[in-house]
Amino acid sequence: MAEIASLERAAWALMTLLNGCLVLLLLYRRNHRNFFFFFVYALTNLLQAPVLFESYRIWGFNSSVSFKIFWATQALVAAARTLAVAEICWRILANYRGIWALGWRLFLGMAAVVLVHAWVIGGHNWPVVALNADRSLWLAIGVAILTLFLFTQHFEVPFEPAPRFLAIGFFLYSCFQVLNDTVAERWLKPYAALWDFLGTLAFLASLLVWIWAMRPTEQPVASAPELLPEHLYRSLSPAINSRLKALNEQLGHFWHAEGKKT
Repeated sequence: MAEIASLERAAWALMTLLNGCLVLLLLYRRNHRNFFFFFVYALTNLLQAPVLFESYRIWGFNSSVSFKIFWATQALVAAARTLAVAEICWRILANYRGIWALGWRLFLGMAAVVLVHAWVIGGHNWPVVALNADRSLWLAIGVAILTLFLFTQHFEVPFEPAPRFLAIGFFLYSCFQVLNDTVAERWLKPYAALWDFLGTLAFLASLLVWIWAMRPTEQPVASAPELLPEHLYRSLSPAINSRLKALNEQLGHFWHAEGKKT
């Protein structure tokens, strides 16, 4: 256990360093404008570490005060994380208003189900409620990102490299966190130190993916595009795009009709 504690402190220091590098890289590359909520998430995550460190130093790791501070800051991080994932989905689906209208409603519905499920399963026991809410939220994020990947693959929707790598980082970390919270709920005491350390390593991996997504890239010299004749373009356009357009229009008409009813 002493070895794990030492590794955990070293991993925390490295995590804070990489998180700080990510925030600075976002500012330097001015990507905090393009990915505002992801920047807020990275900054909130960075600020959480010193707050928790000081609370553990002053009140101890197992104190009730440290426990409350942890879950209060964790709630802020979770809210920023949810907005960051929604921002990624919006960047991909913003051009399809009907589909995005369905997507954000589903995402908001999943968040509501998460809270209700955690409250019912937890039986008004706040530690259990918080653990179930955290696990359910990670599960919802993983499902949302997986659905986004399947959607873009099926309909051949362009997925830019930066948001794609951001989504991959969130998906990998969400998969581990669901497993981590499940193990912590059943075998919390014997394996708490080990799983905290593994969770830190998983977050380090996601940080590396996110830093790679924001890496400097050489911009190719833009040349005037050579457009094909319109009739040839129509003949080469895949039928799957027409299905996507039809789906978007149907959903757009549906939400427009719903708005008129209300």
